[in-house]
Amino acid sequence: MKRTLPIWLALAACVALACGALAWLSLTTVRLERAEAKSRADALVEERVRLALWRMDGRMARLIAQESTRAVDAWAPFYVPLRAFDLEGATREPSTTRIASTLLFGTPEGVLLHFSFTGAGPLGSPQVPGQAQEKLTRATRVDPMQVQEYGFLLSELGKKLDRRMLRSIEPGAPFDEALIAPPRGAIEFERRMSQATMNAAFSEAQGDLPRTTLGAHDRGVTVSPMVPVWMEDELLLVRRVLRAQGEMEIQGAWLDWPRIQTVLLEEVKDLLPGASLVRVESGTGDLLERRLASLPVRLVPGPVQVEVGRGAPVAWSLGVAWGAVLLALVAVGFLLFGALSLSERRAAFVSAVTHELRTPLTTFRMYAEMLAEGMVTDEAQRRSYYETLHRESNRLAHLVENVLAYARLERKRAPRDAEPVELGSFLSDSLHRSEERAGEAGMRLVLELEETLEAVPVLVEPSAAEQVLFNLVDNACKYARGAEDSRIHVRAERRGSRVAILVADHGPGVSRTDARNLFEPFSKSSERAAESAPGVGLGLALSRRLARAMGGELRFEQGRGPGAVFAFLLRSG
Repeated sequence: MKRTLPIWLALAACVALACGALAWLSLTTVRLERAEAKSRADALVEERVRLALWRMDGRMARLIAQESTRAVDAWAPFYVPLRAFDLEGATREPSTTRIASTLLFGTPEGVLLHFSFTGAGPLGSPQVPGQAQEKLTRATRVDPMQVQEYGFLLSELGKKLDRRMLRSIEPGAPFDEALIAPPRGAIEFERRMSQATMNAAFSEAQGDLPRTTLGAHDRGVTVSPMVPVWMEDELLLVRRVLRAQGEMEIQGAWLDWPRIQTVLLEEVKDLLPGASLVRVESGTGDLLERRLASLPVRLVPGPVQVEVGRGAPVAWSLGVAWGAVLLALVAVGFLLFGALSLSERRAAFVSAVTHELRTPLTTFRMYAEMLAEGMVTDEAQRRSYYETLHRESNRLAHLVENVLAYARLERKRAPRDAEPVELGSFLSDSLHRSEERAGEAGMRLVLELEETLEAVPVLVEPSAAEQVLFNLVDNACKYARGAEDSRIHVRAERRGSRVAILVADHGPGVSRTDARNLFEPFSKSSERAAESAPGVGLGLALSRRLARAMGGELRFEQGRGPGAVFAFLLRSG
């Protein structure tokens, strides 16, 4: 373990480096993907905002154009026409004719009241005729209650109106906000402003738009465009009227801002369901891309749900990349683990085989020298030496046979195909060598086979099955030597569609710790080999692989009494 620790530490460092690099790349990719998704979402929101502003400016353009193109005389409840004719076409004296203003009968939707004033003169309204015009008012059959309501509104407006501020308004003056607006927002705002101006314009230069009627120009009257302004919490449309005598009159419309706000938001409800409008004072530095060109208000989009791509290809790509990297790391780990395990097994094998070969070779060398030099003169002792050499040679041959058989299996060279053989004849033919091995160990092999099972066919490869049985008996001879009961039992029994050949002894048995590694190849180190019975820990591993190659199985089973029990399972033919 200590020798492999640096290798595992190096692998862990490489894994940490690879995972860290991939994690950084993944996080960067996810951040970029989220930033791109946010940019797409912001672009969709801004597109909706742009379309909503165009809609609202278009809706307000109707009202502003309507108010801007009204005749200057319409702000008086009754006025004298510039020219009048009878039915024959003859000119009539204008001073004898009075025309009622259309505004006398009410205000359009979105307008609370029309008002006008000149200098320090009284605040007037076409919806509120004076007492001097009472007869004319009755002649028009205007509802007195309506006039009273408009009179109340005129009184309320008079309390809020700042005449000095209204007289100081410069129509067409640039917005202070244009100085800080981004180029794209400023360009978009200028386009909407130009459109709003065209919709509301009434000067002679705009030939395709309606002119101020009733001879304002013929009388030398100059009218400025309508300008929206905030007066406290009230929204007004005002314009300046310069008459020929040099007198300046302020005409305006008091707008119903709550109603207009509701209408405008309803206009864009499908685009921005959570939108709102907030007032913008002149010079506050508000960004122009979200400001209406027709009114000094700013659009607040509110929460907007937009559908953008979720970046599924990026997520799938990252998932595949992580999967591939983890799979590669797992494969490298398994490969390294296998290589290290193989290296450790080979080292253990070399160590165990070296120890296993040292004892018989030493015995061979010493006895051969003594026999060659004639040092053993007693015939009985010489025969004993020859038997020892024969026994050690068998031990070495068995060791070499197991190693070669395991090497063949490692190279995928399985034994020949299994063939059906009667169980009785198979056991009688296969146990001769095992009986000799038990006799050499001072033990006795006992075959227990019921008559009903003798003729049962089993699928085996005879040489491989014989080697499995010999390894099991040899294993019992090694570990059960010295037991009070020197018998090694070989018996057979039915287990479903299989026949189990059990090899049991009366030795000390196998501990739970050793049982875990019973079938691991080369599980003995040189230290364990010196402390335990002879062997390299290959016999049981080889026997299990041979059994499985024939379609059978080899298992360790805990016996009822002392000793170990191994079950060699074969398929019935």
